[in-house]
Amino acid sequence: ASSSGGPFGPDVREVGRVIFRTVVGIQAFLVLFIGPSFTAGAISGEKERQTYDLLRTTLLSAPAFVTGKLLSSLSYVLLLIFTAVPIQSIAFLLGGVSFFELLLSQLLLVVAAIAFSIFGLYCSTVMRSTLGASVTTFAGILVITAGIPALVGLFAAILGPLLSAMPSSSLAELLLTYLLLMLAATNLPATLIVSDVFLLQEGTYFYFTDSVGGYTAYIISPWPLFLVVYSLLALLFYWLIVRRIRRIAEK
Repeated sequence: ASSSGGPFGPDVREVGRVIFRTVVGIQAFLVLFIGPSFTAGAISGEKERQTYDLLRTTLLSAPAFVTGKLLSSLSYVLLLIFTAVPIQSIAFLLGGVSFFELLLSQLLLVVAAIAFSIFGLYCSTVMRSTLGASVTTFAGILVITAGIPALVGLFAAILGPLLSAMPSSSLAELLLTYLLLMLAATNLPATLIVSDVFLLQEGTYFYFTDSVGGYTAYIISPWPLFLVVYSLLALLFYWLIVRRIRRIAEK
């Protein structure tokens, strides 16, 4: 959108959006690769230094031990995320983004940072070495963020011509749309991009309606499902970490 009366020229709002997208992209990179790099060595490093058994002889409970390790590694990433907020406020002042969009992007990044950091901590718990934990962590992250989208794109390129030659079905198109939105909700970059497309093209943060085969279909933005899925995954991996540490302590 343009703003002809803006003090910085006709494209001031577009400049704000460019700033917003650039900073969010950098923040997403930090979330995906910096946070897990700290937690991947949090427990395996103690094993390599032979200080893990010493730590477990203290009065710290397993949840307190895991939470302490997580917070010490996660605090740096959260600091990097929140220090970018003043830069994001420039985009807000230029009119490129709304306050809700700014708040939502930071919420998605924080939830993703917690989930990926806990996943790295889980890998650090089950692997014997920091190298193995780091490789497993980043392999899992790359599969989710790049591998699955690449496979979807490959299948789309192969099956696209075949599907276009077949008689179209409104129900099949709707199911395919929902499937793609569900896949987008498992991927941080895809969730950020698709949610932005929803806002720009449909003017909504949550959902829009479309007529499919005479029926009204509700096309929901992926970010609510992303928050639910990643929150549940974070809780699941946290529980698995605590459970494993308790089992090791009981041996």
